[in-house]
Amino acid sequence: MSEMTADSVTVADAYPATEVRARHRPGPDDGLVSLTWPLQRLGDGLAALASATALHADARLPSVPASVLTGASDALEHWLDWASGMLALEVEEIEAGVADLGALLAVAYPAIVQVRGVRGPMFVLVVARSGNDLIVLAPDLRRRRLPIATLEQKLTAPHAAPLQREIDKLLDVAGVNVRRRPSVSSAMARARLGATPVNGIWVLRRPPSAPFVAQLRALRLPLRLAGVTALMVALYGLEIFAWGIIGGSILAGRLDLGALAAWSLLLVSMVPLRAAAGWLNARMAADFGSLLKGRLLAGALRLDPEVTRRQGAGHLLARVMESQAFEALAIAGGLSAAVAVIELGFAFWLLASGAGGALLVALLALWTILAVALGLRFFRRLDRWTGKRLDLTHGLIERMVGHRTILAQERAAHRDEMGRDMSGYLATSVGVDSAALPFVAGIPAGWLALAIAGLLLVVLPGVPDPTLLAIALGGILFAGRALGSVATSLAALGRAVIAWREIAPMFKAAAEVEPTPPFLPPSAFREGSASAVPLMEASGVSFSYGVRPVLDAADLVIHSGERVLLEGASGGGKSTLASLLVGIRTPDSGQVLLRGHDRLTLGASWHQFATEAPQFHENHILSGSLGFNLLLGRRWPATADDLADARQICDELGLGHLIDRMPGGLNQMVGETGWQLSHGERSRIFLARALLQDAELTILDESFAALDPESLRLCLDCAFRRARTLLVIAHP
Repeated sequence: MSEMTADSVTVADAYPATEVRARHRPGPDDGLVSLTWPLQRLGDGLAALASATALHADARLPSVPASVLTGASDALEHWLDWASGMLALEVEEIEAGVADLGALLAVAYPAIVQVRGVRGPMFVLVVARSGNDLIVLAPDLRRRRLPIATLEQKLTAPHAAPLQREIDKLLDVAGVNVRRRPSVSSAMARARLGATPVNGIWVLRRPPSAPFVAQLRALRLPLRLAGVTALMVALYGLEIFAWGIIGGSILAGRLDLGALAAWSLLLVSMVPLRAAAGWLNARMAADFGSLLKGRLLAGALRLDPEVTRRQGAGHLLARVMESQAFEALAIAGGLSAAVAVIELGFAFWLLASGAGGALLVALLALWTILAVALGLRFFRRLDRWTGKRLDLTHGLIERMVGHRTILAQERAAHRDEMGRDMSGYLATSVGVDSAALPFVAGIPAGWLALAIAGLLLVVLPGVPDPTLLAIALGGILFAGRALGSVATSLAALGRAVIAWREIAPMFKAAAEVEPTPPFLPPSAFREGSASAVPLMEASGVSFSYGVRPVLDAADLVIHSGERVLLEGASGGGKSTLASLLVGIRTPDSGQVLLRGHDRLTLGASWHQFATEAPQFHENHILSGSLGFNLLLGRRWPATADDLADARQICDELGLGHLIDRMPGGLNQMVGETGWQLSHGERSRIFLARALLQDAELTILDESFAALDPESLRLCLDCAFRRARTLLVIAHP
C-alpha cells in the first residue's frame, strides 16, 4: 500500500449504499455510455464495487498503470488479479456461449463486464440483479438499472455483426414486419452462434482465506439458523397445544367435537411450517457444504508439500473421507443437537407443569446425566475405532498402488499383515457397537420405563386432575423423543469432532494469506531481458530435510536467454535446487532473487515467471482431456489460439501421430481413467506442458531420460527454440 498515488480514491463515505435510480433506457449512444467506466478509471470502479457490495470497506486502489492502458498482452487480466488481491478479494474470469449468456448475466454478480467502446474497452460494474434488470454502478457512484437483454445484445453484437446481412435477407424474404424484426433478428443470431464463447466477464468474491465467520455472515447462515430455530419452536408449541387439547378432553371422559376439530386444524397448520423448516435446513446445508469444500480445497493446496508427501496417498484419501464426514455430520449433528436441546427444554417445562412434576423433573435430570456419561464412553471408543480405520485405509491404498511390486517381491508370510490389521479393526468395531447400543437405543427406551414407574408413584395415592395427568404423559413421551434426538445428535457430533482433527490442518492452512506484491506485468520482465540484472540469482542457499543439509551455501546465476546444463550425482540436491528456484520450497538460509525481486515481493506471481517440469515420478497426467493437461499453465477453458499452440508444440515433439490416433484429438480423455500413455509419451507431454507456460525461466528436471535418440533430438530442438531461458538437470 506504500505505492498509493494521489489519484487513489476512497468511496466508502461517498457512495450512497441503497440508492437505485430510474431504469436506464437505450438511446442513440447504444444505452451504455453513461453507465460504463473507461479503463483509466477501472481502479476507482473496482474499489467502488467492492464497497457497494460490502466485500471490502473503505476500499482504495491506485490508478491503472500505463502498461495496462497501452493494451499489453494479458496485462489487464494480471492487473485485475493484483487489484483484487489488494482488496483481499478473488476475481475469476468466466466464459459463456452466446446461447447461455443471458442466463449467466442473471446470476454472475458482483461482476465486471467488458464491452467495446468507440475509444477503447469500457466496463459495466454489476452490483446485483432485480427482475429482468441488472443493478449497475455508474461512474457518478449511483446505482442504476440496466436491462439484461441490453447488455447481452451489446456483448453479442461483435459476433452477430458478420451474420447480420444474411439474417436481414432472410427476414426480407419471410416478410417479417418492422416492429418484430429486432427480436427475431436477435433470436436468429443467438441460434446461429450457439456455443460461440463470450469473454470479458469477471466475477468478484471473497477468497477462501477470508475469515470464515465473515463468509458465514455473507451467506446469512446465522439468520437462517435463527429462522429454522424459530420454526421449530413454533412447531413444538403447536404440537404441545394440540395434544393438550385432545388429551385433556379424552382423559376427562368426554369427546368434544370442538376440541377434535381444533386438534385437527393445529396438526394441519404444522405441515407448511415443517416443510419450510426442512427447505431452509436443506438450503443452509448445501451452502455451508459448498463454503467448506472451497476452504478445504484451498487449504489442501497450501499444505507443506514435504509433509504431504511423507504422509502418503492413503492418509490423504482418509482426510478426504473425513472431510465428507465432517460436512455431513456437522450440519446434521449441529442442527439435530439444537433441536434436541429445544425439545429437552420443552420436556422439562411440561413435566414441571403436570402431575408429579418435581419427581419427574428430577428423574429426567438424572437420566440426562447418565446419557452424557454413556455418550463420553461411546466417544472414546469411537475415537480408537476411527484411528484403526484410517490406518487400515492408508495400508490398503499403499497396497493397491504397489500391488505389482507386492506380488513380485513380497514374501507370502508378510501378506498376512492385512488380515491381522483387519482382525484388530473388527475387534475395535465390536467395542464401538457395544457402547453405541446402550447410548443410542437404551437411553430413550430406559427413560420411558423409568418415567412410567415414577408416574405410577404419583397416581397410586389418588387420581390426579385429568389435565395434569395428560400433561405429564405428554411430557414423558416428549422427553423420550428428546433423549433419542440427543443421543443421535451427540453421536453425530462426536464423529464430526474426530473428523475435524483430520481436516483442521487444511482448514487452518486456507487462512494463511501472503502479502500482495507490487504489480509487475509479464512485460516488465521481458522488457528487462537485456538488463545487466540476472534473471535468476541464488546466493548462499542452504536447505535440509533433516539434520544434514542437502544444499550448503550454494550459488547460481542465470541470465536471460542462457541455456544451462546442471549435472551431478543422485542425491546431490539438483532437484531440491530446482524446487527452490521455482518457489515450491523456501531455503533455510540464503536468498533466491528473480530479476532482483525475492519470493515475498513477487508472491504467487513467481510461478508466472519461473516454471519447472519435475522428475517423472513427481509429475502426473491428470484425469482430464489431453488439452487440459497440456495447458495447465494457462487459463482454462482454453482459447482457440491456446489449443492451436498446444497442437503445434506437440507436432514439434513428435506427438502428432498420437493425437491423430485419438478419436477426440486434444479433447481425448487421458490419465488413469482415459487413454493410456506410454512412458515416453508422458515425458514429452510433461515437456510440452512446461514449454507452453512460456515462462521467463524453464527448468527441465530429468525430462529426457526416457527418450530414444530420435525423440531426444526433437525435444532438445524444441526446448532450445521455445524456452526463453533454459536450465536442464541431468545425470553425468
